[in-house]
Amino acid sequence: MSNPSKAKGTRWENAVAKYLRENGFSEAFRLAPAGDADAGDIGGVAGWAFECRDRQKHSLSKNVKDANLRAKNKGCQFGCAVMKKREHPVEDGYVVLDLKTFVEVLKELEK
Repeated sequence: MSNPSKAKGTRWENAVAKYLRENGFSEAFRLAPAGDADAGDIGGVAGWAFECRDRQKHSLSKNVKDANLRAKNKGCQFGCAVMKKREHPVEDGYVVLDLKTFVEVLKELEK
């Protein structure tokens, strides 16, 4: 891959998908980019759109906004940004969502 930033992002997406598979989400896989109809970076987890980011500087509001747009594109209920924590293993990454989405998750858990 000729673009180092794109390669770094792809590695992070693959690492997140692998971690999900190793932890009970056996259908998780990295989605190919899809332009305007992008449904996020990870597929195979029902109800969720994942926007994975491996960046030196995090932009929480933009990443969450992108995740919510991916959820809308995918037609699923929840969107979250999965952001790499520098120089740490994948399980130490951050999962970020807005309060509205978090409340929706809590309501689903109470059912």
